[in-house]
Amino acid sequence: MKFCISAVLALVFIATGNMKLCISAVLALVFIATACVNQAADLTLRFGTPFVTNSNLHKAMERFAEVVDKESGGKIRVQVYADSQIGDIQQLIAGMQLGTVDMAYLGVGNSGQLKDCGALNVAYLPYLFKNKEKATQVLNGPIMQEFYDSCAKSSGVRIFAVAGARSPRAIVTTKGPIRKPEDLKGMRLRIPPIPIFRETFESLGVKVVPLGLNEVYMALSRGQVDGQDNGFDLTVTFRFHEVSKFWSATDHVYDVAAWYVSERRWKSMTKEQQELFKRAAQAGGKVATDLGEQVDRQGMEELKKQGVTYVVPDKAAFEAAWKDVYKSYEGKVWPDGLVERLKAAQK
Repeated sequence: MKFCISAVLALVFIATGNMKLCISAVLALVFIATACVNQAADLTLRFGTPFVTNSNLHKAMERFAEVVDKESGGKIRVQVYADSQIGDIQQLIAGMQLGTVDMAYLGVGNSGQLKDCGALNVAYLPYLFKNKEKATQVLNGPIMQEFYDSCAKSSGVRIFAVAGARSPRAIVTTKGPIRKPEDLKGMRLRIPPIPIFRETFESLGVKVVPLGLNEVYMALSRGQVDGQDNGFDLTVTFRFHEVSKFWSATDHVYDVAAWYVSERRWKSMTKEQQELFKRAAQAGGKVATDLGEQVDRQGMEELKKQGVTYVVPDKAAFEAAWKDVYKSYEGKVWPDGLVERLKAAQK
């Protein structure tokens, strides 16, 4: 674009006061104007996330935008907004329904709050997945794809790819250490505003406090909440460990980041464009996964620097305490037998 402006100004200068060059200058201006129009993107999309700028998840979004720009020949531009710049989780989801936001990078289970999408709460069932790899495999499998499609039809928001393995979730508190489920009784924890998360922690006597990610640090520092549950990728990038000094490695949820798009926007795209978006999401997801592994390896050192007490709790006790959480959803929010099918798919 800078070239276009400079070229136009140069030709105007040349043509001024020189009638012999005027016709040539006009023709050249027409050529440059056409080229400049062709340089402009045919489609510009707003892509938001609550994740922190320069985090592994933000870098995944940037990679997605690069791939789309390159493979579309600059015809599709993706503007990336991190740090909840265009909304927190709930605002991004609402924005995609309203058309004010085109895309978002969130967790799979965040869609569980949408109309007729409650089955996607299953992604956050404690101890459903064995590890990151199994979570990625199952969440990309045919069982879950049915729910993504039905959710898009009902809610107007589509998960078109699941890529970018997250750190396993931990319980990080200002009081502790947390070694067994009973240690959480009476605590006030920031928990995502997702039904299955709320029920999971309320079953242990926790007072659940729903807050946006960008509100958690201040709430921890002021004592408004006693802790939160996130892994290294969010806890360290949001610096929550600076104000909560007890880390319990429960590993209760293995999550994979999901690539969301407005269903209206998705339907307006060609099949080739949709395939491009899927390829770009996989490329971005690989960045998130690879950098996330580095974050997990370096996380322990960061905790030591901040004087955080790290414990591995009695995971068997937590798993036993939460073994019946799924029952209020089975046959109501999702089909009977879904949990067993997802567990069987990991064998």
